Amino acid sequence: MSTLIWPPLPEEEIQHEQEQCLRRELEWLLSALQDTLQSLKAGLEECASLLTPRDIGSTLVLSSQRSESLKGFVTLVGMRIVKGDIQLRLASLPPPRGHNSYRLSVSSAPSAPSLVIGQLATVRTLINSCLDVVDATRWTGDAKNADYISSQLRLLHENVQEAKQALKGGQASERPWHADPLDDKARPAATRLQLYLWLICRADI
Repeated sequence: MSTLIWPPLPEEEIQHEQEQCLRRELEWLLSALQDTLQSLKAGLEECASLLTPRDIGSTLVLSSQRSESLKGFVTLVGMRIVKGDIQLRLASLPPPRGHNSYRLSVSSAPSAPSLVIGQLATVRTLINSCLDVVDATRWTGDAKNADYISSQLRLLHENVQEAKQALKGGQASERPWHADPLDDKARPAATRLQLYLWLICRADI
């Protein structure tokens, strides 16, 4: 079954109507994108709040999947480790006499040095950049300009991908986290913590 229009429309009129249809569809997509950006901003703000220092902090359980080489917990306040109790059982780290594992504690005393996780600091910076891009897309630029919106979405995608990669450990060409120098105030306790975490990263646990 086929539908015929009689008399047939001129080719120029058909082309014009197709272009108008595509233009209206693009306008609808750009308009609907505003609601999507609002939802995306809410999600980004929730991620940013997880990296914002709080009085209570978040306690994370540490464990190894295939063995009991690692047990314990750490407490994060924003991007800093403020408290922790870790039990390590590694062949390269013999435990003290009379113990089955090597215990590592992170002091929560006010005078204790803070241990900042550089990856989370990078992620927080990128999330703030994403929020700036969303605000600029919604309020500053021309919301009906498809080229402008496309460039903003590409920038937003790049920031999200960089944040995702930072959580995975960064690029292979970047300097490893355990090679970064420590603040003199954080030694020697932080030096031991960095060494033990380096051993964990190298161990098959």
